[in-house]
Amino acid sequence: MKPEGRTFIISGGSSGLGLATATALLTQGANVSLLDLNPPPADISPLLTNPSRTLYTRTDVSSTASLQHAVSATVAWSSSSNAPLGGVICCAGIGYGERALPRQDPNADANKVKTMSIEAFDRVIAINLRGTVDLIRLVLPHLAAVKGEGDDGERGVVVVVSSVAAYEGQVGQLAYSASKAAVAGIVLPLAREVGRSAGVRVVGIAPGVFQTGMTSRPRKGGSGAGKAEGEAKKKAAVAEMSAMNSGMIEWPMRMGKPEEFAEFVMGCVRNGMVNGSVFRLDGAVRMPSRL
Repeated sequence: MKPEGRTFIISGGSSGLGLATATALLTQGANVSLLDLNPPPADISPLLTNPSRTLYTRTDVSSTASLQHAVSATVAWSSSSNAPLGGVICCAGIGYGERALPRQDPNADANKVKTMSIEAFDRVIAINLRGTVDLIRLVLPHLAAVKGEGDDGERGVVVVVSSVAAYEGQVGQLAYSASKAAVAGIVLPLAREVGRSAGVRVVGIAPGVFQTGMTSRPRKGGSGAGKAEGEAKKKAAVAEMSAMNSGMIEWPMRMGKPEEFAEFVMGCVRNGMVNGSVFRLDGAVRMPSRL
């Protein structure tokens, strides 16, 4: 599908992977509707502040009412801009870490044991999983009403963001891994449902460790070294920045760049045969049980 002249809804579109995707789509001639709690930065691209190309709606993805308002605003804007819907890209998400079995006070009685916060678990599920499904279900009727394009009659594409944590969840990632595994799990059944019936493709991406606000840490300076020592220091530096275990870094020896994620999304949008699968985008990283 050609992104030019189409409107794409991006949750979490004001930062990180969502912002990079929005910028890439704008560069390729698409319009974007950004759903986020905060507006996009004005210094990334002038197109992000151009009201004819970018719509920002303050949105809480854990709230159906908030999502419905944003989708309604997008549909009206898309119609007035003569840029029909082209897809929805669900990038909104949060990370959270807590053990299912917290360390206990050996002197505490049976009525004072520590347990994992179910409220925090519910919040992760509400944003990462429910927010994704809720947005998709609200957009699909409008996407299915768009005129089909090309020989296949394609109407649009749904892209969801899972994580390598869906496959290699670490200690303390119970809520996050569960939410991202569930996001991966909706891809095939949804693709099977809305492909033939509506001409809509569904794709999942499971990123490894990328440079986002969720992963990046300040980097310390270093000095030159020989090749072997330099590679070791490079691994250590990447590990320090992202809280990764340096032993799990393969190639390239760095975190992924948001622009690389966006480039992969663009490929998914353009290639009509990409459907019903979740693709790892991780540089061969395999997560250990502990960082």
